[in-house]
Amino acid sequence: MTDTSELRPLEPRRLKWSARRKLRKARREGRTGLLAYAVIPASNRNGYRYLRFVYVREGRRELYAGSADDRSVRWVDLPPGTHRLDFVVSDAGKEVALRREFTLRPRQVLVSWCYTTYSLKPFDRHPRPNRWYIGVLDEAPDPPAGGA
Repeated sequence: MTDTSELRPLEPRRLKWSARRKLRKARREGRTGLLAYAVIPASNRNGYRYLRFVYVREGRRELYAGSADDRSVRWVDLPPGTHRLDFVVSDAGKEVALRREFTLRPRQVLVSWCYTTYSLKPFDRHPRPNRWYIGVLDEAPDPPAGGA
């Protein structure tokens, strides 16, 4: 089986509720960093072949690790500057990675989430790709000064 990944544009409104909440908090505090999570469907079949893990790595440093059992959203502070990141989906000892480089300015947030897939067919000729949604968001605009 050949596993693939594809990059899709990030739509902030499609983030899950807990991710939007952490994003609002980070923006309020003026933080710069990575917000990451994964949606990994669990198989009702038993077997190592169906396990999926998602990682975001910067060199040897693991910034995020997710599994089907852990659906939490993670925040990692990153200093402003250039970051070379690997977005990895791992299964049964094989890894598929997307490598991207981002330059973060102060108060910017890199958001990354992944929807993994797997095939129930042992030798599926056309498996669906893992979908990564990645984007850099600037700080939230200030609300207009209220007053009548």
